[in-house]
Amino acid sequence: ADAMFDSTSGYGYDDKGRDTLDEIWARVMGAEAALVRHNIVSGTHALTIGLFGLLRPNDIMFSIAGKPYDTLEEVIGISGNPGDGSLKDFGVSYMQTELVESGFDFEAIGKALRENAGKVKMVFIQRSKGYLNRKTLTVEEIGEAAKFIHELSPDTYVVVDNCYGEFVETREPTAVGADMIIGSLIKNPGGGMAETGGYIAGTARAVELAS
Repeated sequence: ADAMFDSTSGYGYDDKGRDTLDEIWARVMGAEAALVRHNIVSGTHALTIGLFGLLRPNDIMFSIAGKPYDTLEEVIGISGNPGDGSLKDFGVSYMQTELVESGFDFEAIGKALRENAGKVKMVFIQRSKGYLNRKTLTVEEIGEAAKFIHELSPDTYVVVDNCYGEFVETREPTAVGADMIIGSLIKNPGGGMAETGGYIAGTARAVELAS
């Protein structure tokens, strides 16, 4: 409707345009809920919102596709100065496993989840190979990992860095069990036209926490 393109004032409550866009985005991504905002300035910004939204002191973030993008190192606390506000500063621990030739190392993942039962709040998957010398992960592979993780640790969030992965298959990771996917509008979703923006999509609870 025309009214959805009107400007808003104040706190922006009951913004029909924004709420409808979120609903459309959730539907496209095969998710329960979504938020998509022009004032998310990059994929790293969107990922930071998602990570800080879900993780709490004494939680463990577990990356199962090797090290995430370099830009997330200071967010996680792998590098950077102590006290700058990383997840590590807030008491969140980090661990990772590497991919094997066949894909995810399910033996290592299972071992880590059992040894840290109840502590791994988030399993993190970077879908794109990024700067690493490995293959990009398919939606089917991510779905298999999500099923495996949820069976072993039902309360663990499976979070996917979906940057560069959007719309290259007919489904997104949220359609096969991921609790949250995160990406940037300046990559695939913006089609080269969007100058800014990012999104988070997933279960209603996960998106609520990020929002």
